[in-house]
Amino acid sequence: METAKKPFISTVLSMMVSPARAIKTSVDKIPWYFSVAVSGLAFGLFFFQTGLDLYKTGQKAFGFALLSAGTGLAYGLLVIPLLGWLLWLVLKMTKSDKTMTWTISSFCLSYSGAMIYGILGIVFSLVFGWKTAIAFGITGVIWATGPIIATIREVTKGNSTLGIILATIIGAIVLFTWSLFAGI
Repeated sequence: METAKKPFISTVLSMMVSPARAIKTSVDKIPWYFSVAVSGLAFGLFFFQTGLDLYKTGQKAFGFALLSAGTGLAYGLLVIPLLGWLLWLVLKMTKSDKTMTWTISSFCLSYSGAMIYGILGIVFSLVFGWKTAIAFGITGVIWATGPIIATIREVTKGNSTLGIILATIIGAIVLFTWSLFAGI
């Protein structure tokens, strides 16, 4: 377990700075469940920020903020890997040699930035009283677009156009489903 921890932490940080390099050199070293944990935590924190913001404005009770965190955790643990699996299915048509597990892990790790933004958002929300779902939550989810494009480019051996198109569609799906949840 200790040997997996160091590559995991460095990969999470590398996904923000140099996603293409992190995907090429590190994804195989990370157990799939750590990758899924990243997306689970990222969305748990993002949805919790949304619940806190709605609580702070008097639109929802605090229990809703806790329910939001649980819903976001489930979203990150179930929906994001499902989207990664659908992405793998689409990319199989490009004759990819990447495995389903590799593709889903890379896709889930793409939300490393969202996880970091989520942590910072909760800190700013609790310490400074800011409403942070837009400033930190959505920013983190949008940040994931770059690593998703890098993942698709790696799977398709350099097809940036397909990466941009698919990452845009996935980003729109994620933001749309979040907006339905938040009632925005």
